[in-house]
Amino acid sequence: MTSAVERKKIEDARDYVRDTCNETQVWALVSVVGDKLKLARKGKEYDELMQYLLENDMAFVYVKIITGDEVSRREKFVLISWVGSEVSSVKKGRMMVPRNEIDAIFDQRAKVIEASDVADLGIEKVKALLVKAGGVSYGASTS
Repeated sequence: MTSAVERKKIEDARDYVRDTCNETQVWALVSVVGDKLKLARKGKEYDELMQYLLENDMAFVYVKIITGDEVSRREKFVLISWVGSEVSSVKKGRMMVPRNEIDAIFDQRAKVIEASDVADLGIEKVKALLVKAGGVSYGASTS
């Protein structure tokens, strides 16, 4: 179980991502260290996140994705469960220990994405998954 101090840091990072004053696609990266969670970093642009998703690492990322069109702007929240391709099977199993805690902290989300390749996390791919998960898309009319 993660310490109360570290959990508070993670909850503050969650609130930072959810803050409506943040106009960009902000994120918070939470590392899995043994069976504990640790806030690794926060960022202001989605593209910069990719450099921190390492092949030998396990992490959870909470991200604000801005979707919509010229008429309607919507903020959607995504939880990325990252397990790098070089992580051993034993370590992968340990990822389940803090998962309940992550689900309790980041309970407001539109989608959970399991990934081990940054190519699967391109912003357009993530937006497409959100549109698909959200049902109807009211884009600009072409008629």
